[in-house]
Amino acid sequence: GERIYFTATNEQGESIPYAGGPALGVMMMQSRLACVSCHGTDGRGGRHGMHMQRMDAPDIRYATLNSNEDEHGSNGESMDHGQGEYDLDSFRQAVVEGKHPDGETLSTDMPRWEMSAEDLAALFEYLKSLPEG
Repeated sequence: GERIYFTATNEQGESIPYAGGPALGVMMMQSRLACVSCHGTDGRGGRHGMHMQRMDAPDIRYATLNSNEDEHGSNGESMDHGQGEYDLDSFRQAVVEGKHPDGETLSTDMPRWEMSAEDLAALFEYLKSLPEG
């Protein structure tokens, strides 16, 4: 899961394809877009610039995904769409389908990843390992 988070490649070294995402879909220096590109090395997200646009990436640490605290995106829209705990299926909805657990569409800045069930489960387990504090 850690490899997927940082490089968008699976254990076999295959690039994980995606659709959409931030304008141009790559960061500076022509590296591939990966979770770390927007959510940071610790999964806390934050507001940053990419390709001359401002982005507000949410904190995706497992502890935060399962909290009832209200988070707001850069446009003031509530990011708290949870209906109880995030499980693997609700995580798949977000990562693959681009939807919150309640069915609302995620920001178009969030790529729609085309990953296998095995890769998705590994990434989900990695997010569970990120420290809360």
